Amino acid sequence: MVSRLTKMSGLEVFTEGGKHVGVLEDVSIDPETGKVLGIILSKLDSDFSKKIGAEGKKGVIVPYKAIKSIGDIVLLRDLIYEPPKKS
Repeated sequence: MVSRLTKMSGLEVFTEGGKHVGVLEDVSIDPETGKVLGIILSKLDSDFSKKIGAEGKKGVIVPYKAIKSIGDIVLLRDLIYEPPKKS
């Protein structure tokens, strides 16, 4: 299925488990290869922000491999993320 990038902006983003993550703001593309690198999320859910260690950030980039599907919503694979330990 082919989607226009402009139509994806503003889609709500959820995990497979149904947890709201945020809103798709933009798509990150490698200019040399044209491959999609990931999606840029904004309006992050506070629980999600805490879980990934992104509290206070305006948005995050989710890698392409974490995307399960894109349709009326964006569905992310349920991933376990552990922020790097501070030394």
